[in-house]
Amino acid sequence: MKPTLFYSFALASSLTAAEIDIYPTLHFNGVVGDTTADSFEEVGGHAHDPNDEIALQGLDIGLNARVDEWFSAFANITVFTDSDHKLDWEWEEAFAKFNTPGGFEIRGGLFLNRFGLQNNIHLHNWNFANANLSTSQFLGDEGLATEGFEINWQRDFDQSFIILTASYGKAREHAHEDEHGEEEEDHHEDEDDHDEEEEDHDKDEDEHGHESAEDALFNHELITARALFGYNQTDFHQHRLGLNGAWGDNGYGRNTRLHSVDYTYTWRENGLDAGGRAFSIGAEYFHRDVQWAHPDDSNFQGSTSQNGYMAFVNYRFTENWIADLRYEHLQGVSGGPEDHEGEIEYAFASGERDRLSLALTREFLYKDTRSMVRLQYSHDETEEGGDDSIWLQFGFNFGRDEVR
Repeated sequence: MKPTLFYSFALASSLTAAEIDIYPTLHFNGVVGDTTADSFEEVGGHAHDPNDEIALQGLDIGLNARVDEWFSAFANITVFTDSDHKLDWEWEEAFAKFNTPGGFEIRGGLFLNRFGLQNNIHLHNWNFANANLSTSQFLGDEGLATEGFEINWQRDFDQSFIILTASYGKAREHAHEDEHGEEEEDHHEDEDDHDEEEEDHDKDEDEHGHESAEDALFNHELITARALFGYNQTDFHQHRLGLNGAWGDNGYGRNTRLHSVDYTYTWRENGLDAGGRAFSIGAEYFHRDVQWAHPDDSNFQGSTSQNGYMAFVNYRFTENWIADLRYEHLQGVSGGPEDHEGEIEYAFASGERDRLSLALTREFLYKDTRSMVRLQYSHDETEEGGDDSIWLQFGFNFGRDEVR
């Protein structure tokens, strides 16, 4: 028997003997609402934030596979309405994961990085109708996703644990803006021909850095790391502390360094058992250093730092009712010559912003399905003034836990 035929037969035999579990998942999130802002983009930021009075935030179709305890895989596509109110789709994740002796996991493919409190959590598990400001501001309008590999190691102790994660690869580029760029540019040219006031508004946005801030994001090779420390004071009182770092190339062709720390305290009425009331409170702090370069004059280079933070309260006060409170702040910064050839022009700029959000969620559980209705109010405060938004979000989820 030839070696290749022998190995194929051995592999087929082992898979036949193994316990193989393949199952689909389906998630839907839609929203209706309105805002006092001039546009939904002014109060949004993430690709799945509400962007119209009626919007499809995400129709997520996933496929999960598990082979015993040593191999698992996951892939999903997401369909949504983009900022032009047209249907768009993307591969959100597609990876394979191997569990090895000693508490190691090796993941390869396209994956959402384990970074901070929200980045690797899919839309259907968010506590609010929109993403945290820090997610879109520091990690990108679709979060931080890497095409590469990740190593994860966990060590459990009596009342605590530690999880160390490191990844290397290429950051997923923001393809939707590139794909629709020419169409959007033509659209803005038509607006400019018919509306000079709109042109001035776009110019003001550029001066405050709504466009230039995108170049600060990772767009090529990067390294990320996370250390998560867990301590169960008792079965009812749990503490989680995360330390995060990311280093890589940005849109200026230079480097961005990003660090964050997050903490969560949770009280559960039933301890480690499911059900019952639960209360969580936590906070997250981001800091980044952006090396920028002026697009028209390479002699103008420098580095600018920016901070942001978020604090939240989550309270499940009955089996199916959840109340959430979130406060967020982004520091306003600018980098580059304030007067470049007679014009005010920044190489890197990001406006100051504060946001307060309140949400009330009602869940409906039945076997492998979970539906929910959420009412949310948000107040955004920027340098231009304040805006109020209200959203009614609907969600439907089918299937067991996804491979993570």
